[in-house]
Amino acid sequence: MKSFLTLIFCVLTFCVNAQTRNVVIGSYEQDSLEKANFYNQNFHSQLKSYTVNIDSSDIYGFRKSFSKNTFSLMPVTEFSLGYQSEPEDKFLYNSFLGLSGGYSFSDKLSINASVLGGYSKPLIHRALLADSLGYFPQLGDFTKNQKNYFVKYFEFYINYRPVKYLMFSLGKGKKFIGEGLRSIIMSASNSGMYYFDIKVDVRHFNYIFSINGGKNLDSKLQAVETKWTVYHLFSWNATKWLSLGGFEAVNLVRRDSLNNSRFVDLHYINPLVFTRPVEYSLGSPDNELMGIFGKLKFFKQTFYAQAMIDEFKISEFKANTGWWANKYSLQAGVKGFFGKGVLKNFSYLFQADYIRPYMYSHDDANNSYSIYNQCYANPYGANLKEFSAQIKYSSKVFMVDFTLDYLSIGKDYPGKYSYGNNVLRSYNTRKHEYDNSVGQGLNVKLLNYYFNLNYHPCFLKNFCLFSQIGVFDENKFFQIGIKTNLISFDRSF
Repeated sequence: MKSFLTLIFCVLTFCVNAQTRNVVIGSYEQDSLEKANFYNQNFHSQLKSYTVNIDSSDIYGFRKSFSKNTFSLMPVTEFSLGYQSEPEDKFLYNSFLGLSGGYSFSDKLSINASVLGGYSKPLIHRALLADSLGYFPQLGDFTKNQKNYFVKYFEFYINYRPVKYLMFSLGKGKKFIGEGLRSIIMSASNSGMYYFDIKVDVRHFNYIFSINGGKNLDSKLQAVETKWTVYHLFSWNATKWLSLGGFEAVNLVRRDSLNNSRFVDLHYINPLVFTRPVEYSLGSPDNELMGIFGKLKFFKQTFYAQAMIDEFKISEFKANTGWWANKYSLQAGVKGFFGKGVLKNFSYLFQADYIRPYMYSHDDANNSYSIYNQCYANPYGANLKEFSAQIKYSSKVFMVDFTLDYLSIGKDYPGKYSYGNNVLRSYNTRKHEYDNSVGQGLNVKLLNYYFNLNYHPCFLKNFCLFSQIGVFDENKFFQIGIKTNLISFDRSF
């Protein structure tokens, strides 16, 4: 037993300094990195999370250094209380506790794992969403006891860079593609995914080949099954003011003779081959999507856009027939900094999204563009128009933001027909071949807005005091608490 403990101690001390780690998506550290690298042509701000070198001396927790290596172990927690106006039980709370540990070896290998669990009494719309999805939004598995949810979350990553321009990543976590509040290609609003990435980063050019896996509803088997998504992505910073990128993904479910799901089809495991020709050569059994994105930068302002298509026929688009299978989504936005002097710490964002009916859906839920029953892209699904606005203020101690989100969504009426909002419903249940338009079905308009305040006292280091006040779908709420910054969750839906 003593020898075993000695071995464990040696392994732990032979770990992490020159420490590289993944920056938390949606954190203020991410904002400061983007601001500092605004005109850095080698910085690809549209591909998150960022892998950076950090000094871990400012964290709170156990830290052991050995030569060029350091082992770290830190608490992960959130304790908050709140109030909401809608249900009979108006009390809100979160009580999460966990650990995050990591190590790296020089600048080549970095390993990190975080685990979090606890009880939550969430906002009513998040409780309803958890009940309908079978997964707690942003977190994952849960068990329910009356009105309380016991939630578990786990993420990890291993980053290995054998040479300067090449990195391999294996892990489970969240990703984001784009510049906006959320993305029509890939947002961080789901429960994350298991992934294996090959990343080539050669100055102005960045290329990623990724295999992603997780669980998803299989509507044909009426069960939760393994689901795989393979995608290729490139980002090219053509100049200091112009960036362009492309994306293609294929969702696939492969089964053996006993109808058991198998690993990814080996035809797709080729970083140098586009998946669309492969999928077509196999008889188009899978769901292929393609997208483009880009941005222009002028005087500390960024104009950005995205476009994504699933199925598309130009003749039907020109005829303006509203054909159901012309499935596409569009995004346009602008963000930037207000200026110098008193306003130098302020930033803003304005964004508009347009998502056609049946976008991201397929003939079966498991072949839809989703993971853990949650859309990879917009958390509200498809068949919607959305406008978002955000103003932020950040300093060394205070981080404040105000966010407004307006949506017009076409949901399903009770019955057998799908009007194109729920990406888990088969598009074979559609009511119309033609005359499909955004907002069709039961049109619901939502105006959500909230105000966040984060205060970072220097003596708390990676802890912060926070409060949130706002309105979600006419439900007024207020929360206050303390949390760590090692895991961040999208609270905008």
